[in-house]
Amino acid sequence: MTLEKLMERIKEEVDREIEEIILHAEEEAKRIIEEEREKGMEEAKIIEINANKEIEREREKILANARRIARTHITDAKEEIIQECMKEIVEKLKNLDGKRYSRFVEKNVENAMKEIKDGYMLFTRGEDLKIAKKMGIEAREKINGIGGVILRSKDGKKEIDLTFDFLIEKNRENIRIKIAKKLFGEK
Repeated sequence: MTLEKLMERIKEEVDREIEEIILHAEEEAKRIIEEEREKGMEEAKIIEINANKEIEREREKILANARRIARTHITDAKEEIIQECMKEIVEKLKNLDGKRYSRFVEKNVENAMKEIKDGYMLFTRGEDLKIAKKMGIEAREKINGIGGVILRSKDGKKEIDLTFDFLIEKNRENIRIKIAKKLFGEK
C-alpha cells in the first residue's frame, strides 16, 4: 500500500469519524435541545399553574373583601332601621296617654306595692298625680322622663323604677332582638 493510498484511507477514516462525531453531536444536541424544551415547557406549565393559583387566591381575597363590605353595609342599614324603630317606640310611649297610660302605670305600681308597701311616688307626667291620688300614694316630686313613675320606700332604702326610660334601657337588647326577628327574621 502506497503512502498516498494510506493517507487517503486515513483521511476517509478521519472523515467518517468526523461525520460520526458530528452526527452523534447533532443527535446529542437535538436530544439536549428537546430535553431543555420539555423542561422549559414543564416550568412554563408550573409557572402558569402557580400564576393561576395566585390569580384565584387574589380573586377570592377580593371577593371575600367585597362580601365583608356588603355585609357591613347590610348590617349598618339594619342597625339604622332598628334605631329608627327604637326611636319610634320611644315616641309612641312618650305620646301614650289616657286610659292606656293609666292602666300601664296603675298595674305596674300595684305590682311594685307588693314589695314597697309604705312609699311615695316620683312622677314624670301630670297624669301621674291623678293615678297617685286614685291609688292613695303620696306623689312627691317630678322627675325627667318620657313617662312612668318611680316608687320609693319612705326610708329611701328601696326603689323600683317603672319609668319608660328605665324599662326601655333595661330591655333594650330584647327589644332589638324582637325588632330584628320581626323585620329581618333573625336575631
